[in-house]
Amino acid sequence: MKKLKALKVVNIFMILAFLAAALSLVFYKWIPSAIQGESFLYEMHEFAGTIFIIIGIIHLVLNFGWIKSMYFKKKK
Repeated sequence: MKKLKALKVVNIFMILAFLAAALSLVFYKWIPSAIQGESFLYEMHEFAGTIFIIIGIIHLVLNFGWIKSMYFKKKK
């Protein structure tokens, strides 16, 4: 898989993992309903957060060339 295509796939899964983690926290803590405080929401938040971190690391690895060229330039 080419790098740009891999980044597009990684970015989609990254936003989905972030949304799952964020929404599960909102429903767990603040949305008054029958599911507020349910353990499956906490578990979903924990799982989505872990996936988000793993995908974030993959995202950084795929973008390391750009990061290196922008922030670790050789001084003249």
